[in-house]
This record gives sequence, C-alpha cells and structure tokens, in this order.
Amino acid sequence: MNATAPQTQKRSSNQSVKGQDKFITRILENLDKVKVQDWEVYTNYKFQTPRNLFTQNEYKGFNLLALYIDTLTNGFTSSLYATFNSISKAGGKLKKGSKGVIIEFFTFIYKHKETSKIYSLEQVKKMSPADIENLSKMPIIRNYVVFNSNQIENLEELNLNIATEEPEELDFEERNNCEKFIKGLTDQASLRVEYLQTAHGSYSPVLDIVKMPLRKYFISEDKFYSTLFHEIIHWTGHEKRLNRNLHEGFNSKEKYSFEELIAEMGSMLLALQFGITSELLNSIRYLKGWSDTNPANRIENIKSAFIQSKKSKKYLEQF
Repeated sequence: MNATAPQTQKRSSNQSVKGQDKFITRILENLDKVKVQDWEVYTNYKFQTPRNLFTQNEYKGFNLLALYIDTLTNGFTSSLYATFNSISKAGGKLKKGSKGVIIEFFTFIYKHKETSKIYSLEQVKKMSPADIENLSKMPIIRNYVVFNSNQIENLEELNLNIATEEPEELDFEERNNCEKFIKGLTDQASLRVEYLQTAHGSYSPVLDIVKMPLRKYFISEDKFYSTLFHEIIHWTGHEKRLNRNLHEGFNSKEKYSFEELIAEMGSMLLALQFGITSELLNSIRYLKGWSDTNPANRIENIKSAFIQSKKSKKYLEQF
C-alpha cells in the first residue's frame, strides 16, 4: 500500500503553505461526509482522544479535530493512529484503498544570521553559548499522513514496541485549570468580565468588556467555560491586542461571520487544552454549518480562521 511519507527535509515557505492547504482540505473532505440527519448518531458516539498507536501520546489542537472527524465520519471503532512508515516498520500492512489523514506539527530550525546555514537541534546542543547567539530560531510546519488502526489488516501481529520516529507537538502546553488561566488574564492582561442576568455571552469592542450569564444558568461547567473562551477570543481581536478591526467587522454580516468562526475555533483549542471534550461535537457542527453556508473560497477562509485562532491562543499564553 503506497502512502505519503513524512517530509523531513528543509521546507520552503511555499511548501509549508501547500501542506497547510492539504491539511485544511482533508478536514473539509471529511466534513462534507457529515450528514445532518445523523447528528443524533454522532451525539451518541463515545469520544476517545485520538492517540498515537505506538507511543500512546495524545494528539492536540487542530490535529485532534482532524482525527476526531476522521474517526467519526468513517465509523472507526479505534482512535489510534500512526504513520505508514511506523506501521510498516512494525510489520503492518494497510487494507486496500486506505486513505490517511494529513496532520501538521510545529517544530524548529536554527538558521545562522549571517550565512543562512541551517542547523539541527542536535548540532545546536553541541555549540557554545557564543555560537548560539548567532542563530535565529525559526518555527516551521511539517506535515505527516497517519492511518487509523482499523485500516491495518494484521493489527494483532504488529510489534508495538518498536522505536518510532513519530513527531512531537511543540506548540501546545498544558495548564493546570481554567480558573488559573482566567485569573491570569484578569490580573495581568486587564481582561474585564461582568456576570449579569443575561441570556448569552457577548463581547463589546467599544467598552472592551466580556459579558457573561451567571454560572448557575449554564447546563454544565464545560458549557460555561467554552462560552467564556469564545468571548475571550473575541477580546483578543481588540485594536489594543491583535487588532482584527472588530468595530468594522461587527457591522458587516460577512466579517462578523468570519470573526465568529475565529472565536469558535479558538474556543475549541482552549477547551481541548483543558481537557474539555464534551463541546467538541458542537464545534464540528458549527464548522460544518459555516462551511456549507459559505462555499466561496472556503478553504482560504477556514485556513485563515485557523491561523487567527492560533494567534489568539498564543497571545493568551503570554499571561
């Protein structure tokens, strides 16, 4: 069975963009398989965090979203994934017609400021502090194709103890709990949250205030935090922060819809970071609805929303 091997060579920025396009395209392909009439079936699906078949490490962020949608839409009973190379190395064979999922990982390269020579992390570790001062640390995206373990013909025969070359995700760090996260923002970043007798959460770019219903009005703690995270992502778009031109955007139906997509994706990233998975299906439902009702340039728009939501999350991680 032929599959795309991970690209480990140096990538140009253009190659990274193409890789991310494929990543988004594959998510949309699976979203197109989602049938609205099957939402009840999907709701009854027992969520299992996608993990690597060999290392048992959990996938994170949008990789988790991509793999969860793949598991859901293809009716897989397993949430374990691995690259073609790792499966082959372990003695595995993919079923005919198996289609993998593209996932992306952030890693770093080290570039000499004057000569532009590229160094690996192993080479950098052997350098003196003075030599390291001459290097720039640059984040890059690498893409890999992974397959669900249900697609392996001889799963029982695999040697699961092999040393794999599976990549590690470097761009997400766990935090202890949601309250500590919120407190850090209110104490250090001047986040203002008002809890009121209101029916829904909102953010006012004019007043720069997040307004939330009282906690007792939420059906679950997960719903409360997902809603709060959504409004906080809007808050990051203020002109004093990431400047997504919210004043104009909130007055335009198209721009408002796009800002809502950013907030929903950012909320999902934050929720998953804190282990909140019960709202993931709602995020998928939202993404499916947005994709279906905004067909024009949807790959570019959703890719842009993904990027902006990641920027928002990165901004919040400063505090």
